[in-house]
Amino acid sequence: MTTTAIAPTNIAIVKYWGKNPAFENLLLPTKSSLSFTVKDLYTKTTVTAKKGSGQIDFTLNKKKILQSMKEYEYVEEFLRKVSQFFPFILKYDYKIISENNFPTAAGFASSASGFAALIKALAGELKEFENLRSDDRQLSALARLGSGSATRSIPSKGGFVIWHRGLDYTEKVKISQIDAHNCSYAETLFEPSHWPELVIIYAKVGKEEKKIKSRAGMRTSIDTNPLYGGWVKYEEEEMNNQVIEAMKAKNFPKLAELIMKASNNLHQICLGTYPPIIYLTQKSMEIIDAISELNKNGIKAAYTFDAGPNPVIFCIAKNKDEVMSSLTKIMGSENLVVTSMGPGARYESKNLG
Repeated sequence: MTTTAIAPTNIAIVKYWGKNPAFENLLLPTKSSLSFTVKDLYTKTTVTAKKGSGQIDFTLNKKKILQSMKEYEYVEEFLRKVSQFFPFILKYDYKIISENNFPTAAGFASSASGFAALIKALAGELKEFENLRSDDRQLSALARLGSGSATRSIPSKGGFVIWHRGLDYTEKVKISQIDAHNCSYAETLFEPSHWPELVIIYAKVGKEEKKIKSRAGMRTSIDTNPLYGGWVKYEEEEMNNQVIEAMKAKNFPKLAELIMKASNNLHQICLGTYPPIIYLTQKSMEIIDAISELNKNGIKAAYTFDAGPNPVIFCIAKNKDEVMSSLTKIMGSENLVVTSMGPGARYESKNLG
């Protein structure tokens, strides 16, 4: 049998940056995060499994991935982590074909959609996973073992998603690995139909791979930035609730303000890390200035940056043309992708390969 799944990328507006040191192997986050599931940017993955011993034949973006390559190691490690809870997964050999329709590793959360699509396809392909195929809670927890942000790409309803951290990383608790694993998952809070007027614009300012990978940067921030704990506490206890309330009320000015503050907060944490981590470029700063200028007489747009130079811009449909005009002057229309909230991970009948 062969199974194909599509999983969207997602853009966090309250960020994930750091793993709980006591459960780093499970990628439990230090704080909860909030995100939009993106309609038109996705990974498509086809998996064919047969009885074997965990051998992997992997093709990514039409390129054969050799055993010595880091992408192969990531998938191999992911299967090993899943096997902690489902040992049968290593009793198969896999042919995996995966394609992204956006630049890999340049701030476009490729690992999120990639691991979400992979676990969704595996769940559809292996008969032992039959009871999990439509279980967003369990699948999102499993996707987390590959990439933390993949957790948020799973919920099938998509839209506005929360990834629950599960445990307070500052508290020492006695808990089993399986219970710790199960307590951190994602769910949809508002479906795309809640706010169809919300526009999401991806701006590509650079395609090069980032110098400092997120995995390494997160750990360094926890270890060296004395403000890290206060940031986690503030966003977990205050900001998340404010963002959810603004989203519920469809209060764009308030939501936009919070989105920009959350983005700024992340990059302040990165800058306060030692050595400092700098993802934003001069072009990134030009975008920030342009959005600030647009908002002088009332908030019309918001920016956010993940761990990379590429901004994602939010606005309401009625202001889209004005926002696009401002962005086009800086980067050209060919570097802008207009989309919206969309559905989450799902199965697809047309296979790759």
